[in-house]
Amino acid sequence: MKRVPHLIALCLITLSLASCQSQMADPAPGYTGAPRDSAQLAYELSGKTWCTNDDACSLVLCMVQGQDTAQNFQQRIAALNEMGITQTNWNLAADDNVTKGTLGYMICRALDIPGGVMFQITNDRRYAYREALYHDLIERGSEYEPLTGPEAVGIMSRVARFENN
Repeated sequence: MKRVPHLIALCLITLSLASCQSQMADPAPGYTGAPRDSAQLAYELSGKTWCTNDDACSLVLCMVQGQDTAQNFQQRIAALNEMGITQTNWNLAADDNVTKGTLGYMICRALDIPGGVMFQITNDRRYAYREALYHDLIERGSEYEPLTGPEAVGIMSRVARFENN
């Protein structure tokens, strides 16, 4: 039986170890990596056409906690539900575009904006959007209108100014 030269054997072992290591290093599906902060999120959103529900939840977690440590959308939405910032009956999908009403609601709850009478009575995204609009935190439009990535970055800026006043 012929022996494989040591150099070729070493190359084969190295390649097989590298292959195993890269398979082991791959994160689980839905894992987004290290915690995201607002600067990283702003950079990511500025290059995106649309802001997704996942992005919006990450944005709100950055507002409330200073960073988003959740590894996936389910963890983000669960954390926001626990804080009373979202409602469990919304049935949001991670990759769907976030609407102005949904983000307006989350912002109002995160900033403890009590809102007007109708918002207090109905606890509805429609009136939360109107309250966020009243405080100049969100752009004019419809509560069902999806947000673009750059619009979400602008909202982050307005929210930061609102918090500092």
